[in-house]
Amino acid sequence: MGIHVGVGGWVFAPWRGNFYPKGLPQKRELEYAATQLTAIEINGT
Repeated sequence: MGIHVGVGGWVFAPWRGNFYPKGLPQKRELEYAATQLTAIEINGT
């Protein structure tokens, strides 16, 4: 059994330049987050 780390979304302005690398285009934030976390909640209803 392992530890899974996830978030309930990925578009958070305070993460830009902190979690997300400086200069990362917003349209690539989900792609980047998916490489760093084991779970991301997507509510697209």
